[in-house]
Amino acid sequence: MWWNRQALSLALCGLGLSSIGCSSEPATDSMMEPVATVQTPPTVSPPADTATPGGMAMDGAGAMAPTPGVMDPPPAPMGAAGEPAMDLPPADDAMDGVDMTDMGGGAPTPLGPEDGDPSAPIIAIPEVACGGPMGGFGLGSPNHQLDGRDMIVTYPCNKHAGAPATFFLNLHGTTPVSQHFYQHGYFAAHQYAESHNLIVVTPSSVVMQWGNGDNGEDEPHLMNVIEWVYANLDGPDKFDIRGMWVGGHSWGGGYTARFGCLPELADRVRGLVLMSGGGVGGFGGAACADSVSVIISMAEGDGRMPSDQASVAAGHGCEAAQTEMILDNVHTYWAGCDPGFVHANYYMLGKEHATFMDDEAVLSIVDWIKLGRQ
Repeated sequence: MWWNRQALSLALCGLGLSSIGCSSEPATDSMMEPVATVQTPPTVSPPADTATPGGMAMDGAGAMAPTPGVMDPPPAPMGAAGEPAMDLPPADDAMDGVDMTDMGGGAPTPLGPEDGDPSAPIIAIPEVACGGPMGGFGLGSPNHQLDGRDMIVTYPCNKHAGAPATFFLNLHGTTPVSQHFYQHGYFAAHQYAESHNLIVVTPSSVVMQWGNGDNGEDEPHLMNVIEWVYANLDGPDKFDIRGMWVGGHSWGGGYTARFGCLPELADRVRGLVLMSGGGVGGFGGAACADSVSVIISMAEGDGRMPSDQASVAAGHGCEAAQTEMILDNVHTYWAGCDPGFVHANYYMLGKEHATFMDDEAVLSIVDWIKLGRQ
């Protein structure tokens, strides 16, 4: 992209602006436990500056300690990860479904099931144009309203009825309401809507944190968002939505671990992406981790490792953990899982809590999401 998302996010945090997920989040009993000691991979030297955003700092033992006078919810508890052998994951072609011979700038030639039925109409809904807003300066621009609230809706262009798709609900962390759409840039899955047949919706809480002081309004709104997506984008003349994923950053990650596991969503939710908040097992972990796919990311500045998913992955028939580097991201994954399940962790070296994900890490995550599509 033409703007540098990492530099922007750190600059805003340094100016004391609470956008880009770097403001404080009060911890709750359901999302907290004593913090694990940081376990940096042995081949990587940690940066000299161990200060972290959001009012947290490293104490002498390498654990997170609150900065006096600042309230912040550290992400939900993370367990220690093992050290799997080095290997590469199964490749997933990010350009699947793209006609490389059509370079004339027109609509691509349908290539089969991924693009839907070539004889059927192109999918479009009157109130929201396909493609969605790309945003600017790290903040997305809302393009639709529901329940009087802004949200960002992205769905792929040039797809015919019947194209298989995955719906991703993208939840922000603690920020003022006017800055909630930083999440559109933090986890920029919308960039891969067309290549991976993703429908991405980034909604907004009525308060700084999902479900915290919202007067009970947030959860019903999210349920309405989900129903709106299925009513308008799923069906015989629309996409074939094979399932949904819920993901969130910081407080949004902890909220995802609860909301994504609601019994009334069990027939739709196929996976969770927990970004610097939430985990599996332990206090505050996703209760449904044994029945869904889970992807976890953590920044080095968060002061903890992603939860070790070995146990839940084994329950889904996955192979032993393997590790590779994606730029400065330690990518641990459990390949060969039962159909419909994927498990992967991302430990983002050199990143702070507020630093946007590398595009390469986002692409790897959406590759896993596509691989897990049923």
